[in-house]
Amino acid sequence: LPLDLDPQIMLQEKPRTIATDKTWDAPVSGDWTDHVFTRVSATKVRFTGVDFRYSSFDACYLRECAFDSCDFTGCRFSATNFHRSTFIGCKFDYANFERTQIDHEVLDNCCPPHENLKARFARTLRMNYQSLGDAESVNKAMLVELAATAEHLYKSWNSNDRYYRMKYDGVKRVRAFFQWAKFRALDVVWGNGEKPVKLLYTTMVVLAL
Repeated sequence: LPLDLDPQIMLQEKPRTIATDKTWDAPVSGDWTDHVFTRVSATKVRFTGVDFRYSSFDACYLRECAFDSCDFTGCRFSATNFHRSTFIGCKFDYANFERTQIDHEVLDNCCPPHENLKARFARTLRMNYQSLGDAESVNKAMLVELAATAEHLYKSWNSNDRYYRMKYDGVKRVRAFFQWAKFRALDVVWGNGEKPVKLLYTTMVVLAL
C-alpha cells in the first residue's frame, strides 16, 4: 500500500440486520442473509428455501420447525435449541455450532458434498455434542468425520479431479500421500481413537510374535 493511504479505507462496513426478542409465527421464505438473531423463537414453523447465509443465532429457540432447502453457509449457532426440528436438503458449508441442541440426523440429510467440508461439518458438530454430553451423537459425528477425512486424504493424492490436482500438485501431492498413509496406519492400529479394541488386538498380536 502507498504510505499515504490509510488501510482503514479498504475495510468497509458490512450492514447487518439485528433481530432481538422476535418470533416467527408463519411460514418463512426469502432472503435473511447477514442477520444477527438473538433470542428469536418459532414453534412448528416451516422454513422453505430461506437464505440465512452469514447469519448468527444466539440463544434462539426453534422447536419442531421444518427447514427445507435452506442455506446456512457461514452461519454461527450458539446456545440455540432446535428441539425436534428437521432439516432436509439444507446447506451448512463453513457453519459452526456451540452448545446447540440439534438432532444428529442432520448428518444424514445435510452433509456438504465435498469431503473436506463434510469432515469440517462433522467436526464442529462432534465438538458441539461433546459440550452437551451427548455421547451417541458424538460417536455418530466422529464416524462421519473419520470417513470423510479418509476419503479426502485419499483423493488429495490419487484423484484426477481438477480441484484436487490444482490444489495438490508436486510436493503437496507427495505430502498428501504420507498424510493419508499415516491416517490409514492409525486406523489399522487403533481406529483413530474411535475403536480402542483395535489397539488391544494389535497389542496382543505384537506380544504373541
